[in-house]
Amino acid sequence: MNAGWKPVLAKVTVLVDNSVMELIPNSPMVQRLSEPCHSFVCEHGFSALIETGDRRILIDTGSTGVALAHNLNVLGIEPKSIDLICLSHGHSDHTGGLSRVPGRILTHPDAFHRRFLVTPAGKKYDLTCPDREAIQGRAEFHRGPVPLAPGVWATGEIPRTHDWEPLRVFEIEREGKREPDEVMDDQGIAISTREGLVVIAGCSHAGIINTVEHAVRLSGISKVFCVLGGFHLIGPAEAKIGQTVQHMQDLGVQKVMPIHCTGFAGIKQFSERMKGAFEYVTAGCSFEA
Repeated sequence: MNAGWKPVLAKVTVLVDNSVMELIPNSPMVQRLSEPCHSFVCEHGFSALIETGDRRILIDTGSTGVALAHNLNVLGIEPKSIDLICLSHGHSDHTGGLSRVPGRILTHPDAFHRRFLVTPAGKKYDLTCPDREAIQGRAEFHRGPVPLAPGVWATGEIPRTHDWEPLRVFEIEREGKREPDEVMDDQGIAISTREGLVVIAGCSHAGIINTVEHAVRLSGISKVFCVLGGFHLIGPAEAKIGQTVQHMQDLGVQKVMPIHCTGFAGIKQFSERMKGAFEYVTAGCSFEA
């Protein structure tokens, strides 16, 4: 284990996801907090809250801030009580709620450039962070790993060790010129827990296997307890679902929680091929490790 990675007790709550589900039983690991008359809401996007010691760290903010604000209120958590916001990357479905939460933002220098998705059919979508001019004064920019709390780290830029993983369909604008975007701001969050390493990914544009392996190298912790987040296995990326599942099995991941941009086909394969490890997770789900 590397310095700064002493195990901690952490609670992780999914605040924003594409879906929410109520009235199904808790699993031995996952507690479902959304219930009738105490309901979470969902939207396309991702956000998660890490609570460890006396620290609250928000990972991403969803696409509008509406779901984030509502769900924090359901939990009785004041936005001003959040110590730090860490962005997995700068796309709008992860940064749209930044204006709803005050305080320090930690991110990559590319996060607030104009960003675009270009589909195989040639259609373009603007993925630029909303209100980027207003919030940049709150941001600290880093390319490398950064400690967020004892035992909790942002991975920084992720090496593309497995070149088959990244989906090259994005553009970035620099000084008025658009160019291919490798989404180098994509990073994971790694937590050293008593159960092993917990890895959280926003969209895994660097590749979820690249992300997990980078977290293992940084931490020196070979036991991967849980991987949570968007694995970006939709659209053209469906072709790599089988390979991704196999690598996750080879890594010995004990619990896998694919959500957000993983897509139905990806979630289905994880649920079928990693039955003992798969956990069904939506907005309003929480676990401790």
